Amino acid sequence: MGKKYIEENIEKLRKQRDDRIKDGYRAYVVKVYVYLRKGIELSKTDYCNPKYSDMSKAIYGDRNQESKIRAFIKDLKKSGYITVYGVGTEKEIKIVKELDF
Repeated sequence: MGKKYIEENIEKLRKQRDDRIKDGYRAYVVKVYVYLRKGIELSKTDYCNPKYSDMSKAIYGDRNQESKIRAFIKDLKKSGYITVYGVGTEKEIKIVKELDF
């Protein structure tokens, strides 16, 4: 994913913030980011390893939205806000920088 695409995507997210669009893509990306931040705080380490089904339940109210959660995490990673190392029970998600959108 190119730098130009990332910059354009972040600009779209900022526009959603500025236009105060509710329940849009940005709102869910922020909810995922906040969930990860809280998970890191609770783990008392610099990373967390959340279950996508638990994140889906917390954000959407059911466990059937794991694919959306995975997509949001992928977008946060590609945009440089988080890093994801490992897979499964060995996965470590770290926050690299604060949201600026």
